[in-house]
Amino acid sequence: MIQSLRTAHRRVFVALAFILPALLVAGLGARREQRRADDRRVSQLPTSFQLVKRSGNLWQKHALQAEFYRDSNRTGETDVVLNPAEDWNEPDLLLYWSPESPEGNSLPPKAQLMGPFVAGNVFRLRNSDSGYLILLSLAHQTVFDVARVEKLP
Repeated sequence: MIQSLRTAHRRVFVALAFILPALLVAGLGARREQRRADDRRVSQLPTSFQLVKRSGNLWQKHALQAEFYRDSNRTGETDVVLNPAEDWNEPDLLLYWSPESPEGNSLPPKAQLMGPFVAGNVFRLRNSDSGYLILLSLAHQTVFDVARVEKLP
């Protein structure tokens, strides 16, 4: 009985010696391609957009370049483009706009979802008098970073 178990274990280990590396290679091949900081997609803005403000020190915890644009065809709306200084490994970041500051790791009740955070994307601020841009980590259920936005010219 022991001899038959040893034979079965030997066959299983030989099979695993071929199957596990094949699974590893297949898993590495199936991963999504990671974008690097030097090949980030730059947003293509219409020619009617005017740069209102550029700031690299709005955010409390991370280096993030923020550019605010106004469209001459639309009044009362401001568009913002966010570009981090380095790549982040934080999963599932969502961008929110709120007239109130977040307290701790919870969003204010009036926070509006602007969409998933992708570097270089254009986000539209509809009520852009003043408020807070909030990056929320959906995976960790925590506020990743906050930026205070004053009234823009």
